[in-house]
Amino acid sequence: QQLMRGRAEHTDAIEHSGTWHIQLHGSKVWTLRPTDELIRRNRKWKDVGHFKVHCQAGDVLCVNTRLWWHRTHIPGNCRFSLSVARDMYLDGTQPDTPNFTNVKGHYATRVFDRGSVVFTEDEAPDLALPRSRTSNCALRDAGGELVVVAKRRIKPGEWFSISESEDEGAEPAPKRRR
Repeated sequence: QQLMRGRAEHTDAIEHSGTWHIQLHGSKVWTLRPTDELIRRNRKWKDVGHFKVHCQAGDVLCVNTRLWWHRTHIPGNCRFSLSVARDMYLDGTQPDTPNFTNVKGHYATRVFDRGSVVFTEDEAPDLALPRSRTSNCALRDAGGELVVVAKRRIKPGEWFSISESEDEGAEPAPKRRR
């Protein structure tokens, strides 16, 4: 049986301490690796690459998904998987209103072919796109305007993401003369 993949590797734009995840039934596998920010804070993570955490029913995983690159999958031999996640506030603060998602982003509502403009600088949502090593979008200069284009065919339901190295707030690079 084929495993069921979650979102591509990413970090979350969160402002709390992280989330706890309890596996209620079945199993889920998390693949984690430290972000550059986490490595700057604690050099012991410098030589750590990807590693997997296998969660079984009854396991609790606490992780700051802003400081850890992560992706998940349900193993192919797991017929039913159920987990619950909640935000943690280790500094004692609490949100003013409940937030029932840790995903702040935008996803495709239609097909975007490779090279097509997803949105322009003027149409851009007031939100930083998630980062991913397997990003599906890229920033491009289109006549002085910054645009987000599809790096490959994007299907409806896929979250838009850009590579780890792209800077959404940067001015477009000047064109080189040859």
